[in-house]
Amino acid sequence: IHLKYEESDSHGHQLFVKENASKATCKQKPTGRTLYVLNVPPYATEEALRHAFSTAGAIERVVLQEKPSNQESSPIEVMAKNRFCFKVAYVVFAKPESLKKILRTKKINPLHSEEKPLLTGMDKWTKAYHERIPDPATLQQEIDQYMESYDKKVEEQKAMESSNAVDEDGWVTVSKSNSGVFSQKQGVVKKLEKKLDDDRTTKELKNFYTFQIRESKKNDIISLRKKYDRDLQKMDQIKKAKRFKPY
Repeated sequence: IHLKYEESDSHGHQLFVKENASKATCKQKPTGRTLYVLNVPPYATEEALRHAFSTAGAIERVVLQEKPSNQESSPIEVMAKNRFCFKVAYVVFAKPESLKKILRTKKINPLHSEEKPLLTGMDKWTKAYHERIPDPATLQQEIDQYMESYDKKVEEQKAMESSNAVDEDGWVTVSKSNSGVFSQKQGVVKKLEKKLDDDRTTKELKNFYTFQIRESKKNDIISLRKKYDRDLQKMDQIKKAKRFKPY
């Protein structure tokens, strides 16, 4: 099939086409509706090929590959769009009649037209260069939106930190935002333990009640008796050790 870049061109490019038919079924390449195209020029895009082959009828999809598939039933491998090389195309028509028509007439549209422009060379590079430069108004709008969302996050974080603040006694105020969250530092825990110990010692009064005095005297007498018994046992051991034994 003779492919032109523009309608006014006297010379063009040759495409080699055939029906993609195989015994095994493939959803990406339906039998009777898929056209197998070779020698696709590097500057041709999926949109341009869709416009070119639309003379035969509606097209379901156009997929480009760098190399032909090993088998006609193999799945389609989509190549990178910035890859500049000769390609292989699979054109899937909506109806089988469209495939038969393109093989019979062998006439397609040019790749470039006023309705469907295909930029190449300097025009393509100039467009790509200008697309890399952001519009100042759009850029400012994106910056304002980002800063607004950032300030909102900072305020939420400060509110959460203030709600999780620990008071002098080490307690944390529980709210909806920090419910189920319990966090105390090691210094706060030690401070609480020291406070509990001090409270316990101040509240405990020794020999304040009569029964405490009686129990204290009783314990003293018991400890003295035990000490007296231990001293007697020591004296007996010393006497036995110093006893004279002639035989």
